[in-house]
Amino acid sequence: MRKSIAQFILGSLVLAALGAGCSFIARDTETYKSDNRNLLETRTSDVKACYDAALAADPTLKGDVVISYTIEKKTGKLTNMTLVTDKTTAKEGLQNCVMSAVEGLTFPKPDQRDGIVQSFTWSFQGQGKPNS
Repeated sequence: MRKSIAQFILGSLVLAALGAGCSFIARDTETYKSDNRNLLETRTSDVKACYDAALAADPTLKGDVVISYTIEKKTGKLTNMTLVTDKTTAKEGLQNCVMSAVEGLTFPKPDQRDGIVQSFTWSFQGQGKPNS
C-alpha cells in the first residue's frame, strides 16, 4: 500500500510540475485574427515610414503589400514570411521595406498550435497613409 501511495504522490508532483511549465494557450480563429492584427499594428509607424520614404520618390505611389507566414507554436515567432506575389502590387522597394519592418515579430503569448496566416495586406492609397 505504501508503494502505491508513494507512486500516486510522485505522479501528482510530476503532473503539477508539467502543468506549471506550460503557459501556452489555444486561440480560436477570431482571437488569432485579432491578436495577429494587434501584433502587426505594433509596427504601423515603421510601415508608414516605409511608405513616406517611397512617396518622396513617387508622390502617386499606390499598391498593396501582401504577406503570408507561420506563427510558430510555443515560441510565437513569425516564420516563413513571404510576399504573396500574385496579390502584391506595390513597388519592390516598398515591399522590401515593409517586410523588414515586420521582421522579428513574436506573439507575447505563444499558442499550442502553429498559426498559418494565408495573407495579411497593407493597402497604400496615396498621401502617405497605409491602410491595413
